[in-house]
Amino acid sequence: MKEDKNNLEKRLFIAIDIPEKVKNQIYNFTADLFDKDRGIRVVPASNIHVTLRFLGNTDISKIQKIGNAVKMTADSLKKFRYRMTGRVSAFPSLRRARVVFMEIGDGDTQISEIYNLLDNNLSKIKIRKESRKFIPHITIARIRDKRSIEKFTGGNPAGPNGWLDCNGITLFESKLRSQGAEYCVIGRFNLK
Repeated sequence: MKEDKNNLEKRLFIAIDIPEKVKNQIYNFTADLFDKDRGIRVVPASNIHVTLRFLGNTDISKIQKIGNAVKMTADSLKKFRYRMTGRVSAFPSLRRARVVFMEIGDGDTQISEIYNLLDNNLSKIKIRKESRKFIPHITIARIRDKRSIEKFTGGNPAGPNGWLDCNGITLFESKLRSQGAEYCVIGRFNLK
């Protein structure tokens, strides 16, 4: 009898979570900004975070080792503050946007430090290092077909901005549903 692959894997990612109040502010700003464009899918408030690593479909037998790698990372770093600038940008560019995000200013170096240490710790359990350059950001919308979003950012609308506390790292499972992804916390790991 063949086992269902879905029971043997979970779709995982590692992130810095954001307070609910701030998630709602970001969502409301983004929904207003892209209100007239149905081709731009705004990220639901509950799914807003700072992604550190997307692991994708992962064998459930590796989850404990991944949790240990995240804990080892968190245990070696101190809590800090980072600043949302309120500026909107996009990957790969504003003219050919696929992923729309809010920029992170001060504190981006510490977030990159978490990422680098996490990448090294994950590589010790045979999870391949990320090949793309890491840029700390908060994803706020996605676009199926690349297009320019310069008309939305032309006046550089000021989104929510200010300082946030980074107190820990969270390991999430992303469950794909017909209405979109649902994120479930697998583990939270506090920084020193």
